[in-house]
Amino acid sequence: MIQIKSQDITKQQVWEAYKKVKRNKGSAGVDGIDFEKFESNLENNLYKLWNRLSSGSYMPPAVLRVEIPKSDGGIRALGIPTIADRVAQMVVKDYLESKLEKIFHSDSYGYRPKKSAHQALTATRKRCWQYPFVLDLDIKGFFDNIDHELMIKALELHIDTKWEMLYIKRWLVAPVQTKDGLLQRDRGTPQGGVISPLLAKD
Repeated sequence: MIQIKSQDITKQQVWEAYKKVKRNKGSAGVDGIDFEKFESNLENNLYKLWNRLSSGSYMPPAVLRVEIPKSDGGIRALGIPTIADRVAQMVVKDYLESKLEKIFHSDSYGYRPKKSAHQALTATRKRCWQYPFVLDLDIKGFFDNIDHELMIKALELHIDTKWEMLYIKRWLVAPVQTKDGLLQRDRGTPQGGVISPLLAKD
């Protein structure tokens, strides 16, 4: 087990991450613990999470998969991490985002601080007057099929903190709980995870 000094992750950082996760709301994960239950023992729950994160012993639980009907008759699979896991992911996201923000393209608007869909629309409208064509691209199943090895290589170019890579690697292979049982994963980003969009952009 990799040993991590507790001062690398502070209790305050875990608390701030929890407040962000709570603002986003969301349902209970595989443990069945919703915000009401989590907050009934909030201090102890956050302390245990901090202790495990700061010692290197935190192991992500499975992600609960739920199926949502789409308007076209299809099914959209959504992943729901536990509340504690969302807080843990937020801690790492807050660290990682500050490092990766400086390398993202200025025209990248998705899931970025101080960026919005409105800004993307404004830029699109402006460019429509400059160019006589539009390119529309979509990668089918992008979040589900990202190659882990390639992602880790890309991240290692920008991350030199052992505990960040430790937890990212664990999240990438955390299983998915389906109605038919546990599904092991060897590709893709954590379904519905706080950190998933950031990893996908890298």
